[in-house]
Amino acid sequence: MNKKDLTSQALSFCPIIPPKDEPEILTYDEEGRMWVHIRADRAEQVSLRIYEKEYPFSRGEDGIWHLMCPVREGIVYVQLLIDCMEVLTPYLPICYGYSRPYNCVMVEEKNDFYALKNVPHGTVRREYYFASCIEEWESCIVYTPPGYDENPERRYPVLYLQHGHGENEIGWTTSGKVNFILDNLIADSKAVPFIIVMCNGMVQKCTEEGKRVVDYTLFPELLIRDVIPWIEKRFRIQTDKKYRAMAGLSMGSIHTAVMAFTHPEYFEYVGIFSGFLHDFIQGDGQMDMIQREASQNLHLKVLDNAEKFNKNFSIFFRCIGKSDPFIDQFMLDDKLLEEKEIRCIRKVYDGTHDWNVWRKCIWDFAQMIFKSDNMRL
Repeated sequence: MNKKDLTSQALSFCPIIPPKDEPEILTYDEEGRMWVHIRADRAEQVSLRIYEKEYPFSRGEDGIWHLMCPVREGIVYVQLLIDCMEVLTPYLPICYGYSRPYNCVMVEEKNDFYALKNVPHGTVRREYYFASCIEEWESCIVYTPPGYDENPERRYPVLYLQHGHGENEIGWTTSGKVNFILDNLIADSKAVPFIIVMCNGMVQKCTEEGKRVVDYTLFPELLIRDVIPWIEKRFRIQTDKKYRAMAGLSMGSIHTAVMAFTHPEYFEYVGIFSGFLHDFIQGDGQMDMIQREASQNLHLKVLDNAEKFNKNFSIFFRCIGKSDPFIDQFMLDDKLLEEKEIRCIRKVYDGTHDWNVWRKCIWDFAQMIFKSDNMRL
């Protein structure tokens, strides 16, 4: 087991080395089980929350708290609790989730399709653009494939790839490893080289009272008005519809459905990952910070014309984990599409609503898009 795989994080490529008096936070025993070790000298209790379940640590004779971690492979967000108080430790990997920095545990899987390998690598860049719809600067992450800088005459297809609720533009590279996934696919000739643009879908704005709130419904306008025109000027992009795709996970799938169904002239390929055709976030008391009525889902009217819809998109891909808490909503969308005679590619993976599934989603989707036999030249 490569120690860097256990502790690498968004803030530092190299592992965080604890001070002399701190224990090594993650270790493996002879049977291959992973242990978490925490120093909390004055604590009465220490636990680790994974999803909705808490796992208590035991205090050892050395005063260090120990827990055999239930995570077996992949990436899982974890919350350390010391005397019932949520704590962010600098010694575990730090990602971004639930609208704040969050610890996670990363364990190398047997299937290393997302691993950093000795293949040609693309470049991940942070870019800044002015969002006219909110009159503020915004940031996005852009992946350019291997050879982009060395081939100044070549233009590339582009995928607009969105994160989920409570995350931001860094998620697909720090947690999703999408850049390594695409590097490996391109090296194996399983995907054509293309650019990926990852924006912040948790768009913030100021209310008249000066309070900052998230209005995720602004993202489609931001994408059309600001992101796409700016990206096509800033990078060497093929600007025809057949060279443009959009996909997203969870909330990002809502963004994708709204955008692609409302503007089918923009996108040839559509990916709905662990996601939804209906916008159920708008009007939700917890997830929607704006006080408003539920969405009327007007974008779904496009499904009434199956022949036109099926011609609009070369690939319409929907996928989810079989243990996903939203699987029932996914299956309701199955029935809707069947009734409307909408053609789609559907896949269900082992797993739940997390990055272990979403990595597989993009691995599959990347192999479907921008292939010459799918393009209407």
